[in-house]
Amino acid sequence: MEGIRRRASRTARVAVAVVAAAAVVPVLTASAAERAPGTGKPPAGSGINTAAAFANPACVKDAGPYGRMGLVTVDIGPVCLPEWKGGDNGGATYQGVTEDTIEVVALVPNEQQSAELLQKPVNYATTGTPGTVQDAISDALAGYEHAFGGKYTYGRDIELEFVVSSGDDEVAQRADALAVKDRKPFAVLDHGVRNLPVFDSEMVAAKIPVFSLYVTVDETLEQAPYRWGQQDPVAGSLNAAEFIGKQLAGRKAAYAGDDAMHASKRKLGLVRSDVIDTDYFNDVLAEYDAQIAPDATFSYPGSSGGTGDPAVAQEYAPVAVSKLKEAGVTTVVLLADSAMVTAMLKQATEQGYRPEWVYAGSQNIDFPLLGRTYDQEQWAHAFGISNVWPGSPNAPTTVPNVVQWYWGPGKGTYQITYSNAISWLVTGIMYAGPKLTPQTLKQGFFAIPAAGGSAAFDPTLANQGARSGYGRTNGLPYEEYTRGNKDFTPTWWDPDTVGPPSLGFPGGQGALWYLDDAKRYYAGTWPTKKMTFFDESNSIYQFDAPAEPPDVLPCAGCPSETGVGEPGASTA
Repeated sequence: MEGIRRRASRTARVAVAVVAAAAVVPVLTASAAERAPGTGKPPAGSGINTAAAFANPACVKDAGPYGRMGLVTVDIGPVCLPEWKGGDNGGATYQGVTEDTIEVVALVPNEQQSAELLQKPVNYATTGTPGTVQDAISDALAGYEHAFGGKYTYGRDIELEFVVSSGDDEVAQRADALAVKDRKPFAVLDHGVRNLPVFDSEMVAAKIPVFSLYVTVDETLEQAPYRWGQQDPVAGSLNAAEFIGKQLAGRKAAYAGDDAMHASKRKLGLVRSDVIDTDYFNDVLAEYDAQIAPDATFSYPGSSGGTGDPAVAQEYAPVAVSKLKEAGVTTVVLLADSAMVTAMLKQATEQGYRPEWVYAGSQNIDFPLLGRTYDQEQWAHAFGISNVWPGSPNAPTTVPNVVQWYWGPGKGTYQITYSNAISWLVTGIMYAGPKLTPQTLKQGFFAIPAAGGSAAFDPTLANQGARSGYGRTNGLPYEEYTRGNKDFTPTWWDPDTVGPPSLGFPGGQGALWYLDDAKRYYAGTWPTKKMTFFDESNSIYQFDAPAEPPDVLPCAGCPSETGVGEPGASTA
């Protein structure tokens, strides 16, 4: 793997939140040159949606409007592209880009920050012992470059360098930004456990594309085309508003824990972290003549971290619950983090307040792993929209991810967050065409159709993944610069059912139930026909395992085949 030139460097930085990965699954096929809905014009020389791309033997033509090329399995990978046969690739098209190389820096957590990771990279060689972030990034990149490097990156190799974070405060962020800018990379992967706004803004000021877990919609739009990310909290709240407007507003609070509320028309209250923008949420509610009661909105100092700040939650939860109870709120909409949810449910029980709780597609508070930690008497009356798809107690575990596919069983370090970032990087380079710049990076992503979840053709597969897409492919009223969280499924919580493993986390007591076989919806597509929650007859809580695991592609010349080569970059 000549393309990964790993150099360790010292500086500090942040870690990771739990994210639902956006699976790529088959969708309807369109003929070449017919542009898919919501997509833009591909960059010159990329070959996206051309006869040459469909003629590539590696192209699975019926795996989506533009086909798919295999990665691990036959139809999960980038859209079809023609193989680059050599010649002039434009040379030095931008900072960090030469005729032969693309310089990339990954800012990774220091030891203290790594300890904060909720889901740590798994080192397969040490039977599940946590591995380093450096190894997870490097080991995933090795697989992607083996599959697509050179022949789809226009003859260029990716030079990957690590800078270790020196801290989260502003002084540390500025120092790290200087260290990164000195290396003059084309792109930066910001792998923090919380938002690093100073560092990321410094990258933008230097006109360096940066991918991070924590970015707001406004930041991506104001700093386009340099800010990219994994999660879009506005997409969740916007879908939630449509769901509330079509399904809940004006109807009775039938699912409240307090029986006396069942005959009452819902009065909606809102608890929101102040890091979540609610302008789109309120605009969509207004479209359906729905609103949050003026005396029933509570905002608190939020955190961009995955689970919030327990100390802040303990301080603000009693006030929030008192305000909602005094206002007569029957239905609490939660645009909050799990720390605040935990504290509020405890306070609600102490204050004898038992409303409906509606999770609204934000900050992963509906994850079963977190749901099992809440006050179950209260959470038994929780329902809403979830980005999570059902798990399965019997799903095959032998299908490797890109790390095991390349390095072999029992080798390498993997965590889906870092694999997603590498997928963004490599596919973005592929889609940009030979003239690689921040502008063609954007143009390439915006030329690709949505895939997975509600964009999938096979409804069974759709329910086992989430919709992913950039630009205008997801019904949103703005251009999208993040990967996941574009569609959701209506669910409810049952504390009595033992749920299956989900998203790589173990199962346990308490489960999400999914309406209508976990059918997924995205903005503009939520139905008005009344949905019924807390009814096992119209819901499922898990998928049965497929009869056979999907076929895995051979990895010709990989360490998994030859036994030659060792994973890991921490000491490289």
